[in-house]
Amino acid sequence: MRALDRLILGTAGELAGTVLVCEDPTGELTSSAVASGARVVLLDGDYSRCQRAAALGADVAGDARLDEYLAGSSGSAVAVGEMPKSLARLDYLARSIAGAGFSSVRLVLGANNKHLARSMNAVLAESFAAVAASRGRGKFRCLVASGPRPVAYEPARGDGLVAVGGVFSGTTPDHGGELLRSALPNELGRFLDLGCGNGSVSRGLPGSIMATDSSADAVLSARAIGLDATWDDAGSRFASGSFDTIALNPPFHEGTTVDATLALPLLDAARRLLAPGGALYMVHNSHLRYRGEVEKRFGSVDEIARNRRYTVLRAS
Repeated sequence: MRALDRLILGTAGELAGTVLVCEDPTGELTSSAVASGARVVLLDGDYSRCQRAAALGADVAGDARLDEYLAGSSGSAVAVGEMPKSLARLDYLARSIAGAGFSSVRLVLGANNKHLARSMNAVLAESFAAVAASRGRGKFRCLVASGPRPVAYEPARGDGLVAVGGVFSGTTPDHGGELLRSALPNELGRFLDLGCGNGSVSRGLPGSIMATDSSADAVLSARAIGLDATWDDAGSRFASGSFDTIALNPPFHEGTTVDATLALPLLDAARRLLAPGGALYMVHNSHLRYRGEVEKRFGSVDEIARNRRYTVLRAS
């Protein structure tokens, strides 16, 4: 078990009543909570993590709104997790947990000291009466919140978009996504927005439009603007050859670290999901040089749009 997970569990103390696991990249917090015999509810929005947690016996909120899923809760609870990188995600978790109805609840979120900020204390203080930092251990520390306030959660809205939790780009159309949208053909056929985020690429497009993402926050945000969005891993619920046109605006950050390999499973999925004669339209940060990876998977690759920061490729 990594040092951060040990610190979070040590700071939380006895796991009794209901254990809410918020962000659990390693799965160790969920595993320890299940082993304690308490009722465990995973609030992490990542599809793969949720499947692993369900296999361990945890309840999974999944692609339900967390405030709605937890509403009417009772008894005591302790919530544990790694600190979200997004303040919007932190606010979503805090308000959903504080407003759930538990008679008592204590929230323990840990992170590397360099990733903690006073703004996180301020966000937690809107939902909890007491917020304090734990004693540090090495380079890690926890923020501990207790005394839930009578709060509610409301997603952010603007520019025709809805942002649930920590969805990427919030209610702002992503600049790369806007270039991708402008490069799409007039005739889309059966269309998939692969890794849809807040839905800004496919919002309002005509015809047979589907969207998918592995983030529950993204799926809920896309559904809130009327998109038919599935929550799964790289379009795994769709049959091979299901789409004539696929749009892809892939992630390239894992937390605070640039990771260009995050797009590779999505490229594999796009190849599987395209029908014969179909085309992938992919945008990427120009400096990341994805073209070679696209050419490994598709016979024809052309650059069809470019600006100072982004490149759009068409592959078939």
